[in-house]
Amino acid sequence: MIDRSLELREGLEDALVTLSTEARFPSLALEGQLLRPLIAFAAGGFSATNPAPRGFWYGALAVQMVHEASLLHDDILDEAGRRRGEPALAARSGIGVALLEGDHLLTAAYRAAALTGSLEFVEAFARAVERTVAGEKAQCAARGRRLSEAEYLEIIGGKSGELFGAAFALPAFLDSSPAPSVDEWVAFGRQVGCLYQRVDDFLDLCRSAEVGKPALQDLGQKKWTWPLAIAGYETFPEGSPLEIAEFLVRRDHLGGSIMRRGIEVLRTEAERLIRHRVHTFPRAAGLDETLRSWLSRAEGALADEEAEFGHSILPSTAGTGESRATAPEAGVATVDAEILEAVRLEATALGEDGEWTSYFAHHSKSFRFSARLFPRDEGRLVSGVYAFCRFTDDLVDRNPDDPPALRRARLKAWSHWSREAYGGRTTGIPLLDEVMGETAGRSVPFRYVEELLRGVAMDIEPTEFEDLEALRVYSYRVASVVGLWLTELFGTHTPWVLRRAELMGHAMQLTNILRDVGEDWRTGRLYLPLDRLEAHGVTPDQIGRAVEKGGLPAGWPGLIEELIREAEKDYEQAFEAIPALPTFFQRPVAVAGRVYGGIHREIRLNDYDNLHRRAMTSLGRKVMVGGGALWDLRRTRKASPGIGSEAGALASPSKRA
Repeated sequence: MIDRSLELREGLEDALVTLSTEARFPSLALEGQLLRPLIAFAAGGFSATNPAPRGFWYGALAVQMVHEASLLHDDILDEAGRRRGEPALAARSGIGVALLEGDHLLTAAYRAAALTGSLEFVEAFARAVERTVAGEKAQCAARGRRLSEAEYLEIIGGKSGELFGAAFALPAFLDSSPAPSVDEWVAFGRQVGCLYQRVDDFLDLCRSAEVGKPALQDLGQKKWTWPLAIAGYETFPEGSPLEIAEFLVRRDHLGGSIMRRGIEVLRTEAERLIRHRVHTFPRAAGLDETLRSWLSRAEGALADEEAEFGHSILPSTAGTGESRATAPEAGVATVDAEILEAVRLEATALGEDGEWTSYFAHHSKSFRFSARLFPRDEGRLVSGVYAFCRFTDDLVDRNPDDPPALRRARLKAWSHWSREAYGGRTTGIPLLDEVMGETAGRSVPFRYVEELLRGVAMDIEPTEFEDLEALRVYSYRVASVVGLWLTELFGTHTPWVLRRAELMGHAMQLTNILRDVGEDWRTGRLYLPLDRLEAHGVTPDQIGRAVEKGGLPAGWPGLIEELIREAEKDYEQAFEAIPALPTFFQRPVAVAGRVYGGIHREIRLNDYDNLHRRAMTSLGRKVMVGGGALWDLRRTRKASPGIGSEAGALASPSKRA
């Protein structure tokens, strides 16, 4: 790695000398780790016996110049006083000087990119720069707000992933006949960039880590990062950055911590990328060492953090207040052995995979209708994931008169068995051993399971949702994570596709809520956001009277129509990404979305009376709507040729390494 870095730096300096002979070309000190050029160099497999072409050095230099420009702009936005241990340019010379220097580097980078001689690279590079800026803007706009996993990935896929994607694909752009396709190189490089950003966000929470900026800066600026999701926060956490960081490193009753679980997330992702690299980009073997070094850095930073701050023990409830959730492992060791065994026996009774399909068909006729379009093996996995979700829900709803503490204990027991199976230990529960085994083997993160458990737990006691954002936390946990789970299970990890899979889950859950308002009210639940009720002059008391005595509140049709349109907006955005899914996955997803969305028509035909009538879609109507969905999918594919290229590029090995 040292020799490679030296050769890289010499090549960049040589290219910079050539460009610097021109008057007014910006100066550039080749400082820092030069990660993006290093990734490009590793992608090409270059060495003394396989030297990089001249154009490569100009392209790598262009990528580094954009990165340096982004750091100058970041320091202005963040009002940072130091960068890489020295006073930041904005701090010592003023914002105007730093802004102009950043702009000069940025514009000159396009000239360097043009010297590669590849118009295709210049186009991809320009797109990457634009998407990097868009990602930064999106992160600024989201400050102080909880982000879902897909939203977070979409942001970091822009602000970090795009430039890594262009860098990794640089050798492919300079190759007259790259294999695999250039799109696959770009897509993989984006994933590498997302891993780098995950590591960087992790290190920001480690006070002793040296990351070129003040520790806990992201927390102080209210930027949502992925370890907060593992902690189960439902809103952006309150409290000082120091208090939050201490909570994240605090150990639970099993000796772990939220940050320890974060290391496992990073390790799983790094291993997945290395397996994919070996399978698809054999000449880029030098990348593996870089990925492992990122993981080692995170592990070392956490070890230092634990040595200094990690001695306290997490209480049975993690923190205080509604914005802080219970850590999933906390208290698992105290679950009664009888409950653990009872849940295991109950789950074992689900039988083998042939019986899961029947369980699937019995509980979800609408989704089962579309699931018939899956090939046999993939359909078996879908049935298994659905059976897992259905069983999880039944642990809470099957015996609603049981005390909340008992139902929570069942969920903890189920979480225990699920984690055991995901970790490769045989539980004797066929459903878990099969589904969790495949989930782990395909590097699907366990956090989707954790979020589902949290969502189901929200139904144990009545929950009110103040607004649509609060409702989306619930719908994300009980519905979106299922779509995300399946999307990654079948090999697609592209952030913008995952974001739209999440939107499909939101839309389908909102449709379910709108269909079942009356039924839910009779079980003591109201899922409609309170601020929307208030806007239409509807109160919970009016709903109760209408359910009991008939009729509808005066503002009811307008309220339901507004929420229907909210769901339809998500369906529309989600449908855009279906052609980017694996081919076998496209048709059932398209049909499922349209069949669920078809329930809106029935609600409207019922004059918005979802308090006394349940909107039902007949089999004939499902066939008609499903056929229309397949026709629209065909038209979307024709209108967007090549949109699915990234999906194929992101397919992961299907078995454990």
